[in-house]
Amino acid sequence: MGIGFTNYDASDNTQAVETAKAQTAKQHKADAAKESSKKAAKLAASRSESKRLASKKAKSEKAKAKSEKSEKAAASSRAKSESIAASSKAESESIIASSKSESERIAQSTASSIAAASEQRAASVSASIAQSQSVAESNRQAQATAQVATQNDTTTTGTNNGGGVQTGSHWEIQNGYTWETRKGHSHIKGPGLPLDPGYHWEVAH
Repeated sequence: MGIGFTNYDASDNTQAVETAKAQTAKQHKADAAKESSKKAAKLAASRSESKRLASKKAKSEKAKAKSEKSEKAAASSRAKSESIAASSKAESESIIASSKSESERIAQSTASSIAAASEQRAASVSASIAQSQSVAESNRQAQATAQVATQNDTTTTGTNNGGGVQTGSHWEIQNGYTWETRKGHSHIKGPGLPLDPGYHWEVAH
């Protein structure tokens, strides 16, 4: 039986080892590059996301600030409107109160004027009535005085004329008239008849 021998070349083995090492290093380098590329992609994606979130946050804050500004403006406008409304209401109430007070003053003044006029009219009427009563009383007293005086004159005249009724027929003449103006204002009275009121005795001439 024959045994075959193979010639072994150490240089070939070394070359194979170097080649394997080179391939391994190349593989590691490729893997590292791939990993680095992945990391770079992740970093870029992370940065992009951060920028997006930052932009979104900025927009949100800007919108919030704008909303707050609008709310403040609305609140200021509302407060201003409420202030104007309150001022207008107060002014309106003041005008109404003033008008009511003026109306009451005018009504009171009118009532006082009417009352004063009524009192004045009543006083005037009372004075007029009193004056009329005074005049009537004066006239009554004057008439009574004149009647007494006439009666006294009549008594005196009758006596001067011989007593009239005791000495026969005599003329009674209305007071204010004389023997000459007796026509239509005189009567002949028989003995014993009384003298009529408002007349006096006259003896026939």
